[in-house]
Amino acid sequence: MPALGAAAIFQVVVVPKLAVNGVYPDLILLLVIARSLLAGRNDAVVWGFTGGLWMDILSGGAIGASSLALMTTALVTGVGHNAIFRRHLFVPSIAALSGTLVFSLVYLAILNIVGFRFQPNLLVTEIVVPVCLYNAAVMLLATPLLNRLPEKTEYA
Repeated sequence: MPALGAAAIFQVVVVPKLAVNGVYPDLILLLVIARSLLAGRNDAVVWGFTGGLWMDILSGGAIGASSLALMTTALVTGVGHNAIFRRHLFVPSIAALSGTLVFSLVYLAILNIVGFRFQPNLLVTEIVVPVCLYNAAVMLLATPLLNRLPEKTEYA
């Protein structure tokens, strides 16, 4: 999965330049959500684990926190893995919105457990909500491309 490594580097170097009021989209998270819609949750969980390790290594965050949060997100958004359901115009955006919320809450809970302290109400209003909306908008713009990608059938 070298593509996730390249995406993680792109996330660190280029994506912050797309910031609006200090908030920018989370490329790795969006890739995991897209993977869950295209290939189902099993594939996306593997992508979440790998992408999360890349995120933690490049950000200096708690190793494994992003992986756990991304794997949880993949399980939740993998529900949208269905050709008819996934191809609806707003399903990928709703998956991005809900997936970003799940990721944020799980990630912040893990950071809280390992001893990081922050003001939850400020974090939610100034970062989590704007990132949810930004990721949903990016996914809406990416939906035509997403709908052209081949879909994997998941059995079991």
